[in-house]
Formats: sequence, C-alpha cells, structure tokens
Amino acid sequence: MRFLGLLFFTVCHAASHIPEPNTLCEAPPCSEQVHLQLGGPGEMVVVYVTANANTSSEVKYWTASSSSAPSVATGTAQAYSQLMWVEYALINPSMGKPEATEEEILDLQNTTSWAYRAPFSPYGRSASYENPTSVSYGLGSYKNPQMAYTSPVVHTVTLTGLAAFTTYTYSVAGDRRNFSFTMPPDADGTAYPFTLGLTADLGQTDIAARTVARLREALLGTEGSSIVLLSGDLAYADGYFPLWDTWGRFMEGLASNTPVMTVGGNHEYGSGEAWVSYNARYPMPHAQSNSVSNLWWSRDVGPVHVIGLCSYAETSPGSLQYRWLAADLARVDRAVTPWVIVMMHAPWYNSNSGHRAEAELMRRDMEPLLVSNGVDIVLNGHVHAYERMKPLYKGCVTACGPVYLNLGNGGNREGAYLPWLEPQPFFSAFRASTFGPAVLTISNATHAFYNFTRVGCQSTDASSYFENLDPLCTTFHPRDGADNARNASAGLDALWIVRPSNRLAPCPELTCSQPAVPATDTAPTGAPTSTSDSPKSCDDDGESKYSAGALGGSIFASLVGGAVLGAAGVLLWQRCSHRSDGVSDKHVRMEDKLDERSVAENKEEAGRVGVGCKHTRTHVEL
Repeated sequence: MRFLGLLFFTVCHAASHIPEPNTLCEAPPCSEQVHLQLGGPGEMVVVYVTANANTSSEVKYWTASSSSAPSVATGTAQAYSQLMWVEYALINPSMGKPEATEEEILDLQNTTSWAYRAPFSPYGRSASYENPTSVSYGLGSYKNPQMAYTSPVVHTVTLTGLAAFTTYTYSVAGDRRNFSFTMPPDADGTAYPFTLGLTADLGQTDIAARTVARLREALLGTEGSSIVLLSGDLAYADGYFPLWDTWGRFMEGLASNTPVMTVGGNHEYGSGEAWVSYNARYPMPHAQSNSVSNLWWSRDVGPVHVIGLCSYAETSPGSLQYRWLAADLARVDRAVTPWVIVMMHAPWYNSNSGHRAEAELMRRDMEPLLVSNGVDIVLNGHVHAYERMKPLYKGCVTACGPVYLNLGNGGNREGAYLPWLEPQPFFSAFRASTFGPAVLTISNATHAFYNFTRVGCQSTDASSYFENLDPLCTTFHPRDGADNARNASAGLDALWIVRPSNRLAPCPELTCSQPAVPATDTAPTGAPTSTSDSPKSCDDDGESKYSAGALGGSIFASLVGGAVLGAAGVLLWQRCSHRSDGVSDKHVRMEDKLDERSVAENKEEAGRVGVGCKHTRTHVEL
C-alpha cells in the first residue's frame, strides 16, 4: 500500500463529520483545508493545500461594496516529508472511532511485495524486507518508503491593508468555493464587546465535532469582533501525518471564516511530529511580534493583547523565549489593550491526577513576569478535563494573579482524565471531566463574561465508541469509574471575571501559608481576609502555598450567585439587550434552577458593568 496523493487519503473508519475531499473546482484534485490566522496589523493569513504543485499560491478577495475587480494576493508554497509514527491509540482509541485498522498499518509495514529479494543481485533479500505479523508501534523504519509521508503543497498567502469590521469574500486558487470573514480590529480599547472562543486538545472525535459546532454557534453575530484561541494539541495525528489532512477538512467550516490562533502542544512535538506539520500549516504572527520562532508570538486584537507561549522550549531567564516575553510585555499599552491573555499548553495549576506539575519549571521561570505585568487570564490545555482556578500567584489566591482556565476538554481520542485529587484545593473554583468549549465576552476594560458549556462526556458504552453526546451527561470512565469532581454533573460554568482597573499597581505583601483545603464558597476559619479594594500579593519564596483569603474588590461576581448548578434542569437562553454604550447582544447558557435571588444579584452586577439583561425562559435545542 503506497500513500500517493495523500491530500485525498481518507481513513476508512473516520467519523462521518469529517468532510470528503473538496471536488468543487475546474480540474480536480481541488484545493482544500482552507483556514485563517491573523498576521500583523491589518493582515489576514490564508492557508490552504493542494495536491498539484502547479496550483498557484493566490487568493482573490473583495468587499460587497467594491465595484472594481477583486484584489489578488500571492504567497509561498512548500511541501515536506516525514517518517510516520504509529501510536496504539490510532487503532485502539480510548474514545471515538479508530482512525486506522491493524490491517491498514500492517499493509504499510509489510514490504514483501517488492523487497523479497535484492534486484539484479544473487545475494538474497533487500535490506528493506519486512513481513510483520503484528503492528510495530513507534517510529517506522527509514528503510521502508511506504512509511514516508509526503505532504500536499501547503500554500500561505497574506492579505494586507484590511479594514477593521469590513467583511471580505475570498477564494483560493484551485477552488470554486467562496469564503468570507470580517476583519477584527487591531489594538482598540473601545472595541466592545469582543468575543473569544476558547478550546484545546480537540482531535477528531464526534465530541470534538460538537465542541467545534458549539463554537461556531456561539460566535454567530460576532463577526469582526471575535477570534478563537486553541491552546495546543490540534489534530492528534501523533506522527500518522495523514490525520493532519483530515483535521484540516474537519476544521474548515470554522477556520475558513474565523481566525483560529494556536500554540503547539505535546501532540505537535512528540511522536515524531517535531513541530514540522504544525509550523508548515499554522503560521502564527511571530515575525510581526519580534519573535524568532513560530512557537511563541503575540498579537493585539481589539481590547486584548494575546500572547502565545511554548511549554516545550526553554523558559529560563536569559532564554530566547523568556527574553522575548519580557520585552513583549513591556511594550503592552493598557490604554488600547487593557486585557492581556496568555495561552500555553501545559497548565501551571491543576488538581487533576493527569499531568501533575509537568510545567513547574516554566511556572517558576515565568510566573513573576506575568504577575508583575498584570496578565489577566492564562489559558491552558493538556489535562483532558475542565478546571477554572481563582486568581493565583505562587499558589496564593490573590487579586494580583491571573485567572487560570484549563481547557483540555475539547474531546480528543484519549478521553477524559480521572480521578481528581482530593481534597479539592481552595484555588480550584470549578472542575469536571466533561467536554465542551468556553466563550469569553469582554464588555469593558475591567469586566468580561465567561461561559463554559458541556457538550458531551466519556461513557462506558463501547457500541457508541465510549462517547456520550447527551449534554446532560456525567462522565463514567471505562477504567477509572465515575467523575469524582464536585461539579461532575454541572453542565455550565458562567460568571463575570472582574479585574482591577490598575493592573500594574504594586501588590502589598501577603504571606499566605494556608494549606490546600476543600473548595468552598467562603474562606475557611483563620484564613487571611480583606475588606479593602487593594490587591494582595504572595510571598516571594518560590514555594506553592494555598490561601483562602477573601479577595478585595469582588474578583468574581457569579451569574449564579456562587451556587454550582446541577445538570438536571433544562438549559435556557439568556439574552442581554443591546445598549447604547457599545455592549451589544450576547448569549449565555444558564440552568433552569436559576432562582430569583441569583437573578437579582446578576442584574445588580450587570448594572455596574453596563449590560442590561432580560432573563427569559426559552427552551434551546442542543
């Protein structure tokens, strides 16, 4: 079996939600896997692939009001070759349909059809001769050319001089289809509301498809005021490189219309990946942000300065990444980008049993930089579960620290991580081993509304490939049993994230020596408390300690008054009315158990933010 024309390779057991190769062009094979990333200011980067090297790197684009011929941008093309790697999960995933069979892999690894003897030689078999009876996992043999993957031609074209909030229609060479996007603004401290779709660790399962579909639904109506941030682990190709092509088609419906900004994870780095496919297909604006590597970058978009970091590159003071981060943070102008959001793959804080403290060295190296520069939110993946932390610095709950969101629950084939460590530390505000995306809508310089919604769970039902697509589900792992998290049955985590108006104010000293304690909604007896509006800081001894200190200034004003809502209620749609102050319609999922006291509290908080909410009890189909 030879992989010729790999652009059109389709895994026999691929899920039905992965589109077939595009056939809408004059002379197939056609261009496909179209996706967008932000470039520098006023730039959108269009990436697509073709099987034919003669197809040009060309994008035509135009606006609805344009009466002239379309603009034409040209770019670059490349292809690459890598030796494939076979993971056990490719054939035997913990969740989702197999992406290859043993027979298919054995066909690749068996060379007897052509290497049974050395041609033109009487001295025996070729050195490439292999006749395996079972699959060999790991890196393929370089002596077997059937294990060599040659990519399609990857075209990268940058559209320049684009106007904010303007809708552009575009088409790529070798494709009759038209796509469109609305250009987000560059740095703009008045561009409210601005919406960020958040996810990580996606893969290509049915649940991952639900996650992507929910993101598309949540971002409808926000065109020009939204992007998606994906914190690593994209395709889960894991060295079986044809899966990069199926994932490109899997994401095209979202990524051809909304820029998806990414950082690399361990699944872009290990298993023979070595960043090659990731760097070729997902170019981030690193050069435009003075970085020498595609693995760390930054971009101003609307009221947000987004920073992408690499968990798998050196982070010590003096390293390339550290020095770049320090310089980048020093250039942030909080007058035009009051929010600073950092994304990286491996979490610094995590109370799940999976991947414990893997990023501890990076945390020790870089956490002081983030806190001293007033970073607001840190996005992570890696742990296949959902967890939201309170604002932290060195394990202390403090208004000086960023909010940490662990979003490795996109729904990949490795399934959910269990169990959670007990007791739940006080810094962990919400945790559940369920799957789904999150949405962050920034309303002004200090207030953002955050909403995680469950779309599925892992189950023990092999007939459904261990996927439970009921949004009212609870995870039951085939090996690890029921989800032991306090929020296991909660399908929603929705709240206001409120940040200090002066993020760069010095933090008074606070020694927090409280041990980790079970999470509650009030500080335990004896914990340090504060009734002032002054931010608090932690001691500087480099150790992780836990504090239940009450935060000054009301860091979190929860939509549900701090109560954790169960999943038994019918999900409702809350619609916030349009306001003259620039806060437009937005949609928030809530549970039927929302009581009148919580409604009143949320209305009070919304009034302080400038958002008027009309609570309705309209059923929503999920």
